[in-house]
Parts: sequence; C-alpha cells; structure tokens
Amino acid sequence: MGRIRTIERDKLLDAAEAVTMDKGPAGLTIAAVAERMGITNGGVQYSFRSKESLIAAMFERWQQEYADHMMELGASPDDGASRIRAHLSYSTSYEERSKRGAPTLLVSLLNSPQHMVQVRRWYRNRLDAIDTSIPEGRWLRLAFLSLEGAFLMRLFGLIDMESDEWRSIVDDVWALCDGTLVRAQDDAGRQAA
Repeated sequence: MGRIRTIERDKLLDAAEAVTMDKGPAGLTIAAVAERMGITNGGVQYSFRSKESLIAAMFERWQQEYADHMMELGASPDDGASRIRAHLSYSTSYEERSKRGAPTLLVSLLNSPQHMVQVRRWYRNRLDAIDTSIPEGRWLRLAFLSLEGAFLMRLFGLIDMESDEWRSIVDDVWALCDGTLVRAQDDAGRQAA
C-alpha cells in the first residue's frame, strides 16, 4: 500500500511541476494540479494538505535528486572544488531534468522565504568552499558564476540561445575552469605584442 501512495505522490509532484512550467509559478494551485491529474481537489489534498506543503515536497524532491546527481558526478562532501566541478557537469547538460528543476526552485523561492534562505545558504557554501587564494580557485569561482548566470538566463527565457551557442559557452566555462582559457589569452596577448 505504501508503494502505491509513493507513486501517486510522485505523479502529483510531476503534475505540479508541469503546471508550473505551463502556467508559471502563480498558476500553481491545488485545483490546477487536480485538473491536470483528472482528480478532485481532495485527491491532491490527501497527499498534500496545502499548496505550501506541495511546494515544500517539490523542493525536497528537487534537493534529493540534485544530491543524487552530484554523487554520481563525483562530488565529495569535503572537497569544494569537486562539488563545483560536479555542479558544472550537471548544469552543462541542459536537459529535461535541469529544466524541470528550475520551475520547482522558482516556485519555492517565490512562495517561501525559508526556501530562499536555504538557496542563498547553498550558494554561499559553494562559493566559500572554493580556495580563492590560488589562481585555480578564482578561475573555478568565475566559471561557476558564469555558467549559473548563462543557465538561468537561458532557462527563464531572458535570452534566446541555440544549442550551438550554449555548447560554445560551456566549452569556454570549462576552459576557464581549467585555466586553459586564461593561458590562451596570455599567449595571444604575447603574440600580438
């Protein structure tokens, strides 16, 4: 019986994410999720008593999926650089799982100050874990911030970007992260002089 309820809960969360993607964060309501699922409002409220508990569950699921992906990508809890590199690998893929997570994050941030605090703390922890006393750390920090900005701008439709342009940005971010972009610019500057 518990397994069936989990599957239903996941389907409700999928429906909530789909509503958010289709209608934006303001369109996420218990009624909209129920309509999407073809059930009554009470059917949704059986698993989630309120919109706030639905949003909290969306956020928790996103956090767990993200943590699982980071482990798959080789992130070590004690190594800030490996966590940043794993995050860059995750973000560069720009596939459905990444696009799906953004509406969840957005609706959580807009509707819950506690989630905003968690996300701010998450970003601060990532930046603080980078050793910026060395050039590699500064390049890694800049690569992280660059890709986050490009990813979010593309995701939220702030800039139209085709796959080729995205791939070019990703290549530059990895070159910056590894220090090869900086060395190539230094070499080009020396040749011009």
